[in-house]
Amino acid sequence: MDRVKTTITVQSGRLEGEEQKGVVVFRGVPFAAASAGEGRFRAPRPVTHWSGTRLARRSGAAAPQGAMLSRLIPNYSAVPAAGWAESCLHAEVYTPGCDRRRRPVMVWIHGGGYSTGSGSFWIYDGSRLAQRGDVVVVAINYRMGVFGNLDLSWADSEGTDTNVGIRDQLAALRWVRDEVESFGGDPENVTLFGQSAGAMSIGNLMASPEAKGLFHRVILQSGAMRHVHDADEGQRVAHEVILHLGLDPDQKNVVEQMRGLSAETLLKAQQAMRHRLKLPIGTLAWQPTVDRDLLPRRPLDLIRSGEAVRCPMLIGVTRDEWKMFTAADARRRKLDEPMLRDYLVQTLERDALSDQVDVDDLLDHYGHDRERGTRRGLIEIWEAFQSDRVFRRPAIEMADAYAEEDAPTWVYRFDRAPSVMSERVGACHSIELPFLFGTLRHPLLRAAFAWPPDALKLSDAMQDAWAHFAHHGRLNDEPVSQSEASWPQYRAGEGELCILGGREKRAQAADTLERQFWERLTPAEPSL
Repeated sequence: MDRVKTTITVQSGRLEGEEQKGVVVFRGVPFAAASAGEGRFRAPRPVTHWSGTRLARRSGAAAPQGAMLSRLIPNYSAVPAAGWAESCLHAEVYTPGCDRRRRPVMVWIHGGGYSTGSGSFWIYDGSRLAQRGDVVVVAINYRMGVFGNLDLSWADSEGTDTNVGIRDQLAALRWVRDEVESFGGDPENVTLFGQSAGAMSIGNLMASPEAKGLFHRVILQSGAMRHVHDADEGQRVAHEVILHLGLDPDQKNVVEQMRGLSAETLLKAQQAMRHRLKLPIGTLAWQPTVDRDLLPRRPLDLIRSGEAVRCPMLIGVTRDEWKMFTAADARRRKLDEPMLRDYLVQTLERDALSDQVDVDDLLDHYGHDRERGTRRGLIEIWEAFQSDRVFRRPAIEMADAYAEEDAPTWVYRFDRAPSVMSERVGACHSIELPFLFGTLRHPLLRAAFAWPPDALKLSDAMQDAWAHFAHHGRLNDEPVSQSEASWPQYRAGEGELCILGGREKRAQAADTLERQFWERLTPAEPSL
């Protein structure tokens, strides 16, 4: 039997990985230099060449974040054993073989609200997807929170860079372009796939002139193109952080003062912003800012003007996205009608929609689940509204805009809910991730959610579809077998979507009544 090759050479030096679960895995591979000190708030720099062979068998540090789970359950945290550090720009690479066979490459961008997470999180283990799909999976870290998307350009345009989290992602994609052939991948067939803030990141990369030519297909899961700050809001967030740190935003050396603070001090300020900023529910404090450079205008505007990257796109949501945010929220689970009305009024006012939509109309629209033919309870109304507002509507809006530009587009909805707490959890945000990576086979998840055997078939079907898309840039309109999904190509304004794990296999993405109501929920956005 031939010995599996686990040692390769990249431009920065030699790497030694290990065989694991039928693939070769390289962990903690640096794609850019450490970002501490003078590198804080700056674009990433190239990796320094190392001597000898670097062992790539342990995950590198995650980006700085407030996650505390690692101390409680070390083996199941998004923060690996190495902890978090500003030296965080690492990748995990899973390959069927380092044999230069030029397989499709799938680059995973994790979610976490631009404030938590890592590419090495165990749920994202790419071994099974790489092996089953014959693809090279690359999962990356990027800077988040105050370290990744704090816009300080107004304070020091020469000494800082905007949107450095996106710049980290660009650095990772350039590294993939230059190095992935040594891992058995094809640099001319790169698919970006990501979930939540990872999918939003892909939307931003599609809009950035810097990203052109670095990828060839995209898969956006529960994220689209609406989550960006305008310049004024980005500056307001930065002002609040600086003031909380006890610094003067008007001092010329305020950026240097911030570089002199510990990462822990900055993280404490970041966490304090949760209540201080008073952003609408569902708006991310640390989302990127339209900077007229990396993001010249709002990403959705660039799609509509034909200036964004045009390539095959698969985009979708889970059926009950917002249930993830209410499942463990005791206060919101006891929602009464006055409290619900208050939430809705606040949300409409902050979205500048209070003159366009009456709360009674909104309650009437969301009070009835037309697909299931049932009345919704108060908490279900809030969940349905937020699911549409934050996830579903932006995804369909993006699919419409993309399809109108004649870009090949497919849309899905993931409907599978766990057997345990199915009403409370539903097909919530992130529920599809263990299916995609095959990690629902893990004893922890099987015990927690009691997935029956047919869930494994759905996992296999999902992996097959994602890998097929990476190989061919399209999906099959007609299923080859009864168990396979049916993937109609999306048509703007009236398209169908594929349902994964539901009773039906296809459905209209949004009916006429929904679209008409959503038109009234479109906030006025300034031209940028």
